[in-house]
Amino acid sequence: MKKYYSFFLIFMFSTYDTLSQGCSMCRGIVESDANSGGNGISSSINSGIIYLFTSTYVLIIIGGVFWYFRSRRYVKDQESKRKIKKRVASLID
Repeated sequence: MKKYYSFFLIFMFSTYDTLSQGCSMCRGIVESDANSGGNGISSSINSGIIYLFTSTYVLIIIGGVFWYFRSRRYVKDQESKRKIKKRVASLID
């Protein structure tokens, strides 16, 4: 297993530049803007990337909160049903 792990690490570090270039159009625009001393489009692209990155995590967190509260409500409902069944069973006996 160690052999495959080391091969994977060597592969990832040797191809990092190849895999991390992104869209050539975006890269060209950002590089030309940075070389001209401006910070207009490059900061806008970075803001867009941050927006897309954070919006995904915000949606995941909101889904997790809804799931948590729904599961708590489900557990309470099951517990109350169990108590009712226990009371009915004690009345029948």
